[in-house]
Amino acid sequence: MHYFETPCQCGFGMPSARKSAFEEPYIEIIERLVARRREMGMSQADLGAAFGEDQPFISRLERRQRKIDVWEFVQLCRILKVEPGSLLKDLGQAGQ
Repeated sequence: MHYFETPCQCGFGMPSARKSAFEEPYIEIIERLVARRREMGMSQADLGAAFGEDQPFISRLERRQRKIDVWEFVQLCRILKVEPGSLLKDLGQAGQ
C-alpha cells in the first residue's frame, strides 16, 4: 500500500489538493507583480536575469503555469523594489 492510500489514523481523510494558481487572490498577486515589472520598465528577460533564471521561467510564472513559493515571492519583490506586504494588502477585496 502506498503512503497516500493509507487512511489517516485521526479519522480524517487526506485533504484535497488546492488549485490556488487558479483562484482570484493568487491571480491578483501575479497581476500585481507583472504590473510592477512593467512599471519599472523591465522585460521578462531582465527580471529573469536578476532572479537567476531565464525569460521562459518568468513567463511561466506570469502565466501561472508554475506557482511561486514564498521565498521566490520575497526575492521577486526585492528585485522589483516593492515591499511584499504592500503587494498583499487588500488582496481579494476588489469589488467589495
